[in-house]
Order: sequence, then C-alpha cells, then structure tokens
Amino acid sequence: MDSFLFIGDYAKQIEANTLNQLTGNNQSILQGIQRAAVEECISYLKQKYDTTREFDATSQHDYTKSWIAESTVYLNAPTYDATNTYSLNTYTLYNGSVYSCATAITIPESFNATKWTLLGMQYDLFNALLPHPTFNIYGWYNIGDVVFWNNKVYTCKIATQPINHDAALAIGTAIDYNVINVFPDDKYNGVQYWGNPTAYSVPANTSLLNTTYWVAGDNRDQKLLMVCIAICLYHLHFRISPKNIPDAIIHRYMGDSQDRQRKDERIIYPTYCALGWLQASAIGNDITPELPVLQPRQGARLRFGGNVKLVNQY
Repeated sequence: MDSFLFIGDYAKQIEANTLNQLTGNNQSILQGIQRAAVEECISYLKQKYDTTREFDATSQHDYTKSWIAESTVYLNAPTYDATNTYSLNTYTLYNGSVYSCATAITIPESFNATKWTLLGMQYDLFNALLPHPTFNIYGWYNIGDVVFWNNKVYTCKIATQPINHDAALAIGTAIDYNVINVFPDDKYNGVQYWGNPTAYSVPANTSLLNTTYWVAGDNRDQKLLMVCIAICLYHLHFRISPKNIPDAIIHRYMGDSQDRQRKDERIIYPTYCALGWLQASAIGNDITPELPVLQPRQGARLRFGGNVKLVNQY
C-alpha cells in the first residue's frame, strides 16, 4: 500500500540491512508503522495545514497510469533478465538505474543500452507539475486569470472585489483579509465566478522525461519528511526492544530527558526533536513550516474578532 513515505526515504538515516532486521523483512510491518507515523503527524497539523495535500501518497511510477498534479512518484522496476522479452516502454532495473524500453526486444538478449532510455537511478523522485497556480482565497484575480483547484482548471469570470467599509459592516465581524473571493468549486457561486471547470491530470503513457508534465525532484517538505522517518524509526526500535532503544533514536523522536518540560500536565518537547517540531508547528509562534495551509486560515493560536467599528459622521 502506498504511503507518504516509501522505502527509498530511509537510506539517509539507516542502512537497508538494519531496516530489514527491524521489520523482520516484513513489508506489512513497515507499512503499518508508516501509516501510524503519518497519522501521528496529522494529529498535530490538521487544525492548521492542508494535510490531505501534504501527505499524499508517494507511489512507484506506472507509465500506463494517469496522475494528478503534484503527485510524487519514484523509480523502481524488476531487475533486467536476459532470458526475457520486453515490449516498448517497459521499465527495467540494471546496475542501479531504471530504463524504459525504446526498442522492443522480441528475442532474449544481454542488456543493450542502445535499446533502452535511461530514466534515472533506482528510487529517484519525480513530481507532476501544476498546470496553473493553485487558487488562493486571499489572492487578487482579474477576469481571464486561470487557476488550479482540486484537480480542475478554472478561469476567472468575476474579478476579485475589495472589501470596503460598507461591505465590512454587512459582514459584521472583523476579518483578517480585505478582498472577496469565491472558491471555484463553491456549489452556490462557483460557476458564476469561475465558470465550468476542466478536469486535469497527466495523461497515461506520458514519459517522465516529458518536462511539460514532470520535473525531477522531491516536492515533499523535507523537514516534515525527516520528522516522519524519525517517528517510524522510534516505533520500529520500540517494537524490537522497548527498553533498549538507541539514544540517537530517542533524541530524534522526543529529545533528551533534561530538555523536556512539563506544563499543566502536558509534556513540552524540545523543537530539535520530531514531537517538539510538531508541537511548535501546530502553534506556529516559533516554527512555521512551508506546508499548504487550510483555506480560509484555521487553527491560529491568537484570535481576534468583534464587530466592525462604525464610522459616525455629523
């Protein structure tokens, strides 16, 4: 089952042999702990950030599938077999690199690089490009501007309107932005403001080397990725020997004991560890991660409000 994390993510923090020992070479154990780690991260961040977008699954690329924008995929394939035949665009792994078949191999033969297109190294990452900027409820749009929202493309029909004092009085409550926008998929006014949408995806049978649709690299937040891996490794070690977890693993997950504080029956973890970073990110005072925020903004620690002040004239 696909997850935000994939097997290639662990290489920077743990050797493959050690990881296999922790899981008993059982992928279902690793997948279960990965899901738990992701859920642990989401429990801290979901009040403020768009966790559905950020924790989208990282999948092995399949040439025959279509992909939504911002999908993250990795390269992997069966090892080349000189006794097999290969059809066009079939992937294979040879000497640590993944290739796509450029010339059909109808008679088994030794690997011939001239008949294959190099895509990249095993576990290299690619992400599907956005066709247009993502809609922002706080943005300013003119008629004809094109945006991307929930896998669809929209064209602005009614320009963004500023909120003047009279409009603010009509709303009645102080707000933290000064423009009026309508979500493109709003069931009441979306079509009026943005017209009928066009569905978008990367077409099936599109090469990863097609730069109109794909770009090499990892579009996941790298700090969040490190945090998620630290959580996984802690729980993997806990599974094997809960009383003998390496200090480095504890340090990355919950920090050193002398750095933890207790406040109102709640433990405050240092920000250098996974739990501390998640706590601080949820509050947002000391750490503000580059994650997609919920629209409109939610989960702020400090709130304000009250009625809009009247302007009296005599």
